[in-house]
Amino acid sequence: MSGFDYIKKNIDEIRKEIYVINKNVKLLGVTKTFSKEAVEAAIQFGLNEFGESKIQEAETKIAGIKSSYSGILWHFIGHLQGNKVRKVVENFDVIESCDSAALMEKISAVSLEAGKIIQCLLEIKVSPEGTKSGILPEDAATVIDGVKYFKGIKVAGIMAMAPYSDNPENARPYFKRARKLFDDIKSSNPGGNVSMDILSMGMSGDYKAAMEEGSTQVRIGTAIFGRRNYI
Repeated sequence: MSGFDYIKKNIDEIRKEIYVINKNVKLLGVTKTFSKEAVEAAIQFGLNEFGESKIQEAETKIAGIKSSYSGILWHFIGHLQGNKVRKVVENFDVIESCDSAALMEKISAVSLEAGKIIQCLLEIKVSPEGTKSGILPEDAATVIDGVKYFKGIKVAGIMAMAPYSDNPENARPYFKRARKLFDDIKSSNPGGNVSMDILSMGMSGDYKAAMEEGSTQVRIGTAIFGRRNYI
């Protein structure tokens, strides 16, 4: 697509890195603040899963894409308040920011009303940063026991974020902790609606380290679409 060649170049370069480290890693394009046209370009260049974090911004964009393309999956990756659950369930296929059993109970109830089953990732707080939300690693098993029989959700894995750093090597201890928790939960065979297929960690600044530490999905925005213009 004319004017979006840089997106193709970036996707191709990231895919080469994925292939070298683990060719099965899924590339999620994070499209918050980027235009519908940029998303369409990424679709033309082979991406079919995208992440958004603001429901008001995402609604129009998602509706426009759905009217022209099929088979596109949308991940909600922002902090989710209870009063926004219905809108998120209506528009998204995966919710990566599930930070409590109470939130997942509400997601399940709304999903059942809508005739859907939403994939949920437990947002795990591996970082000490006060600005980050999430379930503490030591509480994850208890949360899973409390939600594993909810009919409107599938607990598909966990999502984690390392603290921001200019050096991606600083992220490794946090990724290792998330990977260990992921493996421990999976090996415990919790049953119910729990599959633990997705370990979502790694963003534009640290995705290579995340993949090397076992990530199965990286969430990439600026490294694909360029610098964001926050208005």
